[in-house]
Amino acid sequence: MRRIAHLGVVVATALAVLPALTPTQSTPSAEAATESMSGTATVLPADDGTDLPALAVSEITPTAVKEKDTVTVRGLVTNTTDGPLDDIAVHLRYTPYPLTDREALDRHAEGSGPEPYESGPSTTVDMALPPGSAISFELEVDTEDLDLQGGFGVYPLTIAATSGSAGSLGKVHTFLPYTGTEKVEKLRVAWVWPLMDSPQRADDDTYLSPGLAAELAEDGRLGRLLTIGAQDGEIDSTYTGPTPAPDEETAESPAPDASPSTDPSASPTEAPDTETPPGPTPEESPTPADPVPITWAVDPALLDDIRRLGEGSYWSLSNATGSGPALEEHEASPDAQVWLAHARLWLAEDPLLTVPYANPDLSALFDADLTVDAETAADLGHSTVVELLGREADTELAWPADGVMDEATRDFLHSRGATTFLLDESAMPAQNWLGHTPSGVAPLPLPGGEKGTALVVDRGLTRVLGADTHTPGSSALAEQRFAAETAVIAAEAPETERTLVLAPPQDWDPSTAYATGLLDATENLPWLSAVSLAGVRADADDGDERQGLTYPDGAADSELTDDYLDRVRAVRRQIRLFNSVLTEDGDPFRPAVLRLESAWWRGDAEGSEAALDRVDQAVQEHKAKVYVIPGDPITLASKNGTLGVLVANDLSDHSVTVHLSIFSENSERLSIGDYTKSMEIGPGGKTTVYVPLSATVNGRTVLHLSLHNADGEPITDEQTTIPVNATGLGSGALVISGIAALVLVTALTPRAVRKWRRERNRTAETASAADPALEGPVPAGEEHADNTMNDNDKDQVSAGQDGESPGDARS
Repeated sequence: MRRIAHLGVVVATALAVLPALTPTQSTPSAEAATESMSGTATVLPADDGTDLPALAVSEITPTAVKEKDTVTVRGLVTNTTDGPLDDIAVHLRYTPYPLTDREALDRHAEGSGPEPYESGPSTTVDMALPPGSAISFELEVDTEDLDLQGGFGVYPLTIAATSGSAGSLGKVHTFLPYTGTEKVEKLRVAWVWPLMDSPQRADDDTYLSPGLAAELAEDGRLGRLLTIGAQDGEIDSTYTGPTPAPDEETAESPAPDASPSTDPSASPTEAPDTETPPGPTPEESPTPADPVPITWAVDPALLDDIRRLGEGSYWSLSNATGSGPALEEHEASPDAQVWLAHARLWLAEDPLLTVPYANPDLSALFDADLTVDAETAADLGHSTVVELLGREADTELAWPADGVMDEATRDFLHSRGATTFLLDESAMPAQNWLGHTPSGVAPLPLPGGEKGTALVVDRGLTRVLGADTHTPGSSALAEQRFAAETAVIAAEAPETERTLVLAPPQDWDPSTAYATGLLDATENLPWLSAVSLAGVRADADDGDERQGLTYPDGAADSELTDDYLDRVRAVRRQIRLFNSVLTEDGDPFRPAVLRLESAWWRGDAEGSEAALDRVDQAVQEHKAKVYVIPGDPITLASKNGTLGVLVANDLSDHSVTVHLSIFSENSERLSIGDYTKSMEIGPGGKTTVYVPLSATVNGRTVLHLSLHNADGEPITDEQTTIPVNATGLGSGALVISGIAALVLVTALTPRAVRKWRRERNRTAETASAADPALEGPVPAGEEHADNTMNDNDKDQVSAGQDGESPGDARS
């Protein structure tokens, strides 16, 4: 790969933002003021001058000086007061003896150490500087005139600005590394270049903030890191291919000098010869030097977040409504497609280190008996990198969260192929008796007696690399501090071979000038030698300077809490219910759960709660998309009827198999017959289930309907209710009752007549016995009636003897 053309000088961030700050040019929109002996005073627009410090250093050249060099310091003085400044002077002071150790370096940078006492060059401004205006300055001095007494080392400098009317305007503490004439063993430095970030999404379609799209632009954080780390020119905003198909297996990676193709159909190995790579053509640029070896560190979850950003419209959480989180819709990001295409091209050949998907808190997962999630994160991370970058990462390299790991984490990563571990110095501290910075390489015992390697990152260097370089003048000072820090480390043990691992913070956000300057310094500082991280291995003698593997108490205390993981478990249970009705085996919320278990949430309760709440809500929303469509109350106009139940699947990507359950509040009044209980419904489909009903009594009854999985577990807690009113028993029942009454009357009338006659005869006999005069011949009709009654009585007795009741016999 071609090396980015060096900018020539380290330019402060302020100079990139505001051209008026550049000593050799003026701002087209600025108004020129009076000439002075050191430059031109420029009136700054109010918006541009607001954040400028009173004194800013834009560059110090060279970064490290030799005996015959000339030291040049350039910068800017800005009037941040309400009145004019006069008699402005800028002074350089230094100490002719080097700083003795890294602690003295820190004290000078903070302004708490002894102030330099030797006077260097100075310059004055013979004019009044109006409010809101600025003037450039330049200080020069030959190295031999400084009369540095200590040889190779780092010498403290201060640049101060004063005014006759306002007194001290500002002071900058910086350093001057001096090579001297001594022979110093070079420090081997191995770069880890992070393309990482905290989880950007909750569920797959909802981002926690809308900021990722801006980071992918050419001047965004991830855009700068990709371009500068690749050392391969500028991002071409029209380049979006070639990219792998979603089901593509590990493809042959493009050659490192492959040209980006604007034809998305071109295969990774068949880029058109007519295209030219982004950036200057070979005829326009000088022959570049060999690039500084770097190892890319990538979180597959971030690649996945970027991919989704470019696929279509998406949502982000927003509090703009003032009534809690709301969702804001965004269009797909073209920058995401461009960024991924360049990443696939530029990361094709360099060493690649990846963490498991979303950088999980492995120690916390093991303690919570969630080992299966750790395994899933490792598998998904591997497949995501292959899919989106078209290549595999180096499985021998591992970077545990925060650079610390307990034995369970070490054993797990080793089981996935890791033998070399990138660790923070707190995981393998230096021996107490050691008087210098130890090498960053140490042996690490592995399970089964195997020998591994620990690559220990110096915490002080990480802090220097992570300095804020987006304020005016900060970039030049940060680069000077990096040179000073490494020089002091080299001077501590000038005859000892050591390796330093340069691993910036995983959310690194350097300015373009600073990141470019760091790579340039790595290549050009005479006490540094750039090596590849993948080639660094521990020797047997490297372990004497460091203690064994340690899991710091602070690391254990910072793990994801039990309460938080219990909430994650609750969400996982709801996801399991949702997955149980999917016709094909699938787990669409698996990446979301892994993002919830990320170590990035250590110490970020607000961010983790927002992500957890949104995932929980998304799961409930997806479960609610499989439902019984509520129906209107129905009236059953006859004893039997059929109810049509409509079941819908509003999921756009999944077929479901569900079971319908129905019960009646009063089964004696309204009973339910056999119906089809299980059904498969395609994406966006509906189906109707016909349910037979039978009513025995008129009245109102409520049916309760719910959907279950195959094990009888309800998908949701809510049920659908349908009121049923049975009225079909009205006229039919009256007809039946009338006929039954007529039959009863017909059957009972003869018996009633006979009973009436018997009673009348008994009354007549009683009257005759009481009055003999009434005796006499019986009339013929009455004698016949009496005989009839006697015959009937005989019939009743006869029927009773034959085993029939009298009533039965009459029937």
